[in-house]
Amino acid sequence: MIGFLRGKAIIIKDSTVIIDVSGVGYKVLSPLPFILSTVVGQEVELYIHTHVREDQLTLFGFKDEGDLFLFEKLTSVSGIGPKSALSMLSIHSPSSIADAVERGDAEALSHTPGIGKRTAEKIIIELKGKISHLAGAKETDTTYEVRLALETLGYSGKEISVTIQKLSTEGKSTSALIKEALNQLQ
Repeated sequence: MIGFLRGKAIIIKDSTVIIDVSGVGYKVLSPLPFILSTVVGQEVELYIHTHVREDQLTLFGFKDEGDLFLFEKLTSVSGIGPKSALSMLSIHSPSSIADAVERGDAEALSHTPGIGKRTAEKIIIELKGKISHLAGAKETDTTYEVRLALETLGYSGKEISVTIQKLSTEGKSTSALIKEALNQLQ
């Protein structure tokens, strides 16, 4: 099983990145935040989940072990496949997923395409208490969207983190927060 890859991103398309590792190109499906923050030619490191089916071998890659852990916990829930789990990690931050699970907020989880209210409730029942260590981080879905927008515009992770910590998010829309963040970065 493949557990980790380090190499150069040579092709980025949709939710996949092809990584050249010593002349071998590995096709890896990754969450949207990673795809948006990666550029062709960039050296990348990914923690890999190897998904094996009788007719297919698929690699799912994550920038850190926490994302990989959450992905594997999500796929352990009956009815949640790897593509649904990847979709959840593309829309929600790991901390917001954990917060929603701990609060029992099925509505927040059901914002993911393909995840209905019943499936969200099943996630809550099966994962409550198992991912609580990921909850409580400052990043909400709104600040996560701001982070994605700023990454897309080419700002570094450090610049983004410092800017997001300075934002006052109370009662503000995502677009207002993005404008405020851009003003701080200029």
